[in-house]
This record gives sequence, structure tokens and C-alpha cells, in this order.
Amino acid sequence: MKIISIFLLSALALFSLSGNTRANCLGREAVCPSDVNGCPRIYNPVCGTDGNTYSNECMLCFENKKRQIQVRVLKSGPC
Repeated sequence: MKIISIFLLSALALFSLSGNTRANCLGREAVCPSDVNGCPRIYNPVCGTDGNTYSNECMLCFENKKRQIQVRVLKSGPC
């Protein structure tokens, strides 16, 4: 009985620590309109994987298009 409880507690600890931490460091792809010519002035900041804060996802898309790079959204809100 002791061995089973130790095994179950160990398994529970491993599952709780595993999480999806690796997925968070990659970020998610920004939702971009097909043709980004201008962006609304709505302040809804996002943190890019480059460490910069963009005023909204559209601005991140605009910068990606302008600089020909692929910055992803690390998290919602400022960096």
C-alpha cells in the first residue's frame, strides 16, 4: 500500500511540474488580416517574442511585414 501511494504521489508531482512551459516560450502566431495597410488605434498591448511591446496585434503584424521577420505573440499585455 505504501509503494502504491508513493508511486501515485510521484506521478502527480511529475504531471504538475511538466505543464506546457516549452509551448509558452515559442509564443503564438499573431492573427493578421490578409492585407495589412493600416491598423486601428485601439490600445490592446501584446508582448512579442523579440521583447518589444506592440500596441495591438495588428501593429505586430505590420512590423513583421515591414521588417520581413516573424515575431510571434509571447503574451497578451505589455512585456
